[in-house]
Amino acid sequence: MQTAKTVLKFIKDDDVQYLDFRFTDPRGKLHHIAVDASTVDQNTFAGGLCLTVRPLPAGRRSTSPT
Repeated sequence: MQTAKTVLKFIKDDDVQYLDFRFTDPRGKLHHIAVDASTVDQNTFAGGLCLTVRPLPAGRRSTSPT
């Protein structure tokens, strides 16, 4: 598990464009939301999210959402 500081550094160093937040609701249903990386800051993680960073393989990286 990474800290918010580590994730923000990863976003900057690897020029991450979008983040996909995945979570389950109280009933256990999986949801996700993609956000532009420029909107993410330290406050994004203030709610105590469990952070796992899994970068896409080089061939799957893109500068635009699909």
